[in-house]
Amino acid sequence: MRRIYFVISTLLLSSAAFSQGNSANGGDIKKNAVSFSILGTTPIVGLTYERILSNHLSIEAGIGLPSFGLGVKVFFSEIKEQKMMFNTGLTATYVDFGDSYLFSGNTVILYLPIGLSYYGVKGFNFGIDLGPALNTGYEDAAIIIPYGGIKLGKRF
Repeated sequence: MRRIYFVISTLLLSSAAFSQGNSANGGDIKKNAVSFSILGTTPIVGLTYERILSNHLSIEAGIGLPSFGLGVKVFFSEIKEQKMMFNTGLTATYVDFGDSYLFSGNTVILYLPIGLSYYGVKGFNFGIDLGPALNTGYEDAAIIIPYGGIKLGKRF
């Protein structure tokens, strides 16, 4: 549990440090987004909120079935509308399957997304990513698994 708090604190504090003194494109891009997501920050399905902090940095929080997660994204080019943008980051997701037939128990997934994002002029929001994830839900050892996510939403 201490690892979870450490990872979440590190994500939040590092994103605040990187965002000091920067404005996202001088205020011309919509900085907030709500998206429907599959996998990624919300394993299975869920809703994700994203906030642009600077020209190259955003944070996101998601809640879904049966999970919640926090993440940070770093964009290699300046965040702009009508442009595909390459990004990477770190996401921590807590999943609690309960005692279901296919899955059981809870786990923390630490995910290194490598993906593309597109922000349309009228607020359209699209993102897709793939990458390695560390699944800590096994008693003997954590395992590395392939992981990904896709989201569609609206910027405001």
